[in-house]
Amino acid sequence: MLPVQGNDTIRIMMNSPLKWIFFDVGETLVDESEPIEDITRQLIAAAGRRGIAVSRGHVRELWMEAHKRFSPFPMADILQTLFPDAALRQAIWSEMKYRKELDRPFPESRGILERLSSRYRIGVIANQSAGTADRLRSYGLLEHIDEVFASAELGLVKPDPKLYEYALNSAGCTAAETLMVGDRIDNDIIPAKHLGMRALWVRQGLALRQYSPSKISEPDGIIDSICELEHWLHEWQNGSADSP
Repeated sequence: MLPVQGNDTIRIMMNSPLKWIFFDVGETLVDESEPIEDITRQLIAAAGRRGIAVSRGHVRELWMEAHKRFSPFPMADILQTLFPDAALRQAIWSEMKYRKELDRPFPESRGILERLSSRYRIGVIANQSAGTADRLRSYGLLEHIDEVFASAELGLVKPDPKLYEYALNSAGCTAAETLMVGDRIDNDIIPAKHLGMRALWVRQGLALRQYSPSKISEPDGIIDSICELEHWLHEWQNGSADSP
């Protein structure tokens, strides 16, 4: 899919050369589909032990709708909808565990970062549990990343613009010199655009139904897979992308 941008964006690009590309982690560089499927199975099993039938399709639909509403805690919303009784909801939640060890990098991520790191500085801005750098190292990605700014280590959580401000200040770059790449409008695109960064929406994962609430928060481009990133960059920097 071609970038979504106009002539003004192209002129800004020419006036402010891109120096840094920041990435989200989950559903951007790393595939979270297996741990999401796993915790869905746990939910269905926990409900089934109590004689309550819950379907995978229904859970997935609730998950996508929670993202559409910009819910900060989609699983909490899902449980609230399925189990209005607080005691039952808590009991089911106590039997569930998100298995982050099931995360896997998208096959294209390492090659993309390796190639981009020869032309740009690469950073990560992500809501992640402790140990983000170690996990990125285990995936073979960290060697191509210059800076990691993760919520657990910094005590700042997206979409708080302060996390982005901290990253920009630490990296020593201006917002106009950066591009944010992420799968969520609420956590990745809106705060980046708010600060004057450029932003690319990767429509992977369960946030496909999200939308920008205003013109100023629209992404500069949209792709359907991380493997389209390099082509998008080429089209964007050469000003040959279609206008909206």
